[in-house]
Amino acid sequence: NIPELSYASFVLPDRLSASFTYRKEYFKHLATTISLFYNGSIDYRFTYTYSGDFNRDGTSGNDLIYIPKDPSEISFTTFTFPNGVTYSAQQQSDIFFNYIKQDKYLRTHMGQYAERNGAQAPWRNQLDIRAIQDLFVNVFKQKNTIQFSLDIFNAGNLINRNWGKVRAVNASSLLVPTNATATVTGGPALFQPGGAVRPAFRLQTDRNNPVTSTFRDVVSIASTYYMQFGLRYIFGN
Repeated sequence: NIPELSYASFVLPDRLSASFTYRKEYFKHLATTISLFYNGSIDYRFTYTYSGDFNRDGTSGNDLIYIPKDPSEISFTTFTFPNGVTYSAQQQSDIFFNYIKQDKYLRTHMGQYAERNGAQAPWRNQLDIRAIQDLFVNVFKQKNTIQFSLDIFNAGNLINRNWGKVRAVNASSLLVPTNATATVTGGPALFQPGGAVRPAFRLQTDRNNPVTSTFRDVVSIASTYYMQFGLRYIFGN
């Protein structure tokens, strides 16, 4: 049991940050400041695993899936999903390979085992804008300022509703074994005849249906623009 090198879950694979601030004083009593803050990144990594304890080592949810290169390498069983619809083995196989086609990581690693934290979230852009208006006067030789501020977070989403959205993984435990207790553990024998019981699977459930896509939009304030208004009184230099 020699652990292989793998990606850490807490390390962002790529990230770009930038900021810009401009301040202008005018009419001896006014000043305007505009600030832009940009962050673009792949927000997180994740791992494709089997559901449950497929290799029966006493730990669930950590068994890396084998990504079949064609339908001959994986068997599905008929299953009725919580939506009340029964999907045949062939229907689930078709859905699964369509899933692989739409997933950048899976379609480039067919015929291999998934890597720990090998898959990545889509690139996400976020632009925040801050505008500050100062009104200042000298009172007893001390500068006194009334400051109004406006912060627009995730401003790109204000321009286009499809920008700046946070994406969540629908089902990283993609395959659910249906005969795990009958299979013989150990390497390629899991996927080839030759004495071992061939494992069978069903697709993971996603909101009562079989999972069909990798990501969904997170419906929360994190995926939308929002604003914050501020008022400050500043006295003294």
